[in-house]
Amino acid sequence: MNLKEHFTCAKIFVFALPNIGTMLAITSFQMIDGYFAANFLGVNAFAAINLVFPLIMVFSAPGFMIGSGGNAIISKTKGEGRLEQARKYFTMLIFVLFADGIICGVLMWLFLPEILVLIGASDELLPYALEFGRILFVFLPCILTSTAFQSLWLAAGKPELGFRLSLLEGVIIVVLDWLLIVQMNFGIDGAALATALAMTTFTIITLRYFLRPNSSGMHFTRFNFDVEKVIFICYNGISEMADAISVNIVELFMNLRLMKLFGEVGVAAFGVFSYVNEVFLSIFFALSTATVTLVGFNYGRRNVSEIKSLTKRFSAMTITFGVLMTACATIFSEEIAKIYVGYDENACKMTITVLKTCSLMFLLYGFNLFVSAFFTGMEKSTLSAIIAFMQSLIMPIFFILLLPELFGANSIWFSTFFATLMTTILALRLLLKHFRRKKLA
Repeated sequence: MNLKEHFTCAKIFVFALPNIGTMLAITSFQMIDGYFAANFLGVNAFAAINLVFPLIMVFSAPGFMIGSGGNAIISKTKGEGRLEQARKYFTMLIFVLFADGIICGVLMWLFLPEILVLIGASDELLPYALEFGRILFVFLPCILTSTAFQSLWLAAGKPELGFRLSLLEGVIIVVLDWLLIVQMNFGIDGAALATALAMTTFTIITLRYFLRPNSSGMHFTRFNFDVEKVIFICYNGISEMADAISVNIVELFMNLRLMKLFGEVGVAAFGVFSYVNEVFLSIFFALSTATVTLVGFNYGRRNVSEIKSLTKRFSAMTITFGVLMTACATIFSEEIAKIYVGYDENACKMTITVLKTCSLMFLLYGFNLFVSAFFTGMEKSTLSAIIAFMQSLIMPIFFILLLPELFGANSIWFSTFFATLMTTILALRLLLKHFRRKKLA
């Protein structure tokens, strides 16, 4: 699709569809991964995975930052007609991803036992969490690459290839889960290896594709390492990293709080919601990635009228999707709970309550992600980061701490909704203030 044309809601959806498919494929297969863990390894192993996985995602968050910030600068550079420079930025960012993955992977492998104790791992959960976490941290460079290319495939103009690779990645996870966990009794090691090997396959195929000139126009080339540009790209994508890090820090914080309030059952129940949350938010993240690409391209061309049009259409789309998601999570809460923890009556009842209550956040969450992505595309990184931190870190922790103290333990499930509502008020004010200015681009 030509980025220079006018985008209606239908065209936006078609443009974002491959990336939506990519995100849905990744998160849907993660849900299947969770199903194998919950039903074949037991509640403690399932709780341990949900305890440690947010930690993995915190250290893979630079992939979102580099992917989104790189998407914005590459799209803008292409919009300015400087394709060779865009290739140099692209190559430099892949180098940064691998360097970061190697350094952080080694450090986390060494200090993981102490960190797991700090985030609340009990004596029952610690052995499971340590085995699962150490395997995945060995493969951190591949996890980072897989994460970053959720945006970079769009910047390369080949989202359909990213979608196909994500499908392949998901199929490998499911097949290896069945083989390693069910057939070969590898236990929690099998769950970790299935994820790690699938992401490694994604990385190898992706890197091979960009080693030589191809139809995307993007390929690896010689570059001079530009520290200032890397810092700018990272800063521009910091809101997306903030979203990824903050969501998982809050999940770690939530799990710590739930261990005190409800024990392992509370962590398992919230873990089920986390899978549903990842699937639904993947659609919002895909739309926000499209926002960065389209707004960034039109910002590079100084096309103010198209930027205004995109804002109206993305806002309408995110609100519509939010209503549908909340309805689905509420209507099918019992069926979802039974899939994961149907063998445990207490966990099942709590999971139904969690799904019905926490799903209220979907009503407005997508709009907040859009506004944050809009400011990333406009290179207003500070505003983007403020919205991201409010949505994903500051407000959730505030309400996680406040609500149980005022209204009892069960009120903690409303913390996600109130955090989203407060952020929406801020995001709307910042967006309206931006459009009141005479010069928008």
